[in-house]
Amino acid sequence: MTLSGQTAHFLAGGEFPVPVPQGLGTVAIEYKDYGVGLSFTPTVLSPDKISIQVAPDISELDPTTSVRIQGFSVPGLRTRRASTMVELADGQSFAIAGLLQENIRDSLSKYPGLGNIPILGTLFRSREFQKQETELVIIVTVHLVKPIDIKEQPMPTDYYIEPSNADIYLWGKMQGSEKNKQETIRGEMDGQFGHEVPKVFGE
Repeated sequence: MTLSGQTAHFLAGGEFPVPVPQGLGTVAIEYKDYGVGLSFTPTVLSPDKISIQVAPDISELDPTTSVRIQGFSVPGLRTRRASTMVELADGQSFAIAGLLQENIRDSLSKYPGLGNIPILGTLFRSREFQKQETELVIIVTVHLVKPIDIKEQPMPTDYYIEPSNADIYLWGKMQGSEKNKQETIRGEMDGQFGHEVPKVFGE
């Protein structure tokens, strides 16, 4: 959720340290983000039209492209990135696809000496081949959020009755037992969620 014209960011991933050389031989540490990130900037054009810019970014650590800085090994990043802008009506959706990734892994193990024998050596060798293909699809649905009327919004404290001195010291109660029902704000459940409405004493 964000205001019209303001950018919101989302990240599901982590951070990794990167050493940055400073003066006098000192080294500072900066943290770089990686994972599944999403930035979006909506602009309300009319009561039923929204323009939204969406920029997904998917990155993961890649030890094969790591570099060494003053004795520290810093891994590289494999990144998939896209950016687009569309206009949608309130409640409409669109999907961003094509963020593909393909990993191929091939390993060979063999018994020393015997694994090198032609033809017969295949009995002393084992090979493992793995191919993995993934595609990330992001589905975006835009909604105009309308402000609520605080007078109609149920709160967990709507039915709290402040105890009197007699309730506290004489009866040991943490909540009062009498209240003018006209002063009580009646909250209702909103769909299948919300908070449980407690019962008023005496009902």
